[in-house]
Amino acid sequence: MRPQATRVYFPAPICDACQQRAACTVAPAGHGRSITLHPQERLLQALRADMRTPDGRARLRERVRIEHSLARLDRIQGGRARYKGARKNTLDVRRCAAVANLEQTARLKTAA
Repeated sequence: MRPQATRVYFPAPICDACQQRAACTVAPAGHGRSITLHPQERLLQALRADMRTPDGRARLRERVRIEHSLARLDRIQGGRARYKGARKNTLDVRRCAAVANLEQTARLKTAA
């Protein structure tokens, strides 16, 4: 079972008195405000803060490289398994990885 999101309600008198109301909502005055927090909001905030550090930025750059290589594989192979069975699909992924590596080598040679 998934944890439930937390919903916070601000009644109209509190919402109307807030100095940040114009930046928070476009609802007319006299209406309250509700905010829904993700069940793992603290974890998400910690991950966002980590990505602002130099080590976090380095990990993000490495992740981008890996995701781009996986996107190249997806472009060659497609989003679904072509064969039935893990052995044949492993061979197909390796074949597609070889093609991606050859394409990258060809791009490097033309750029030089």
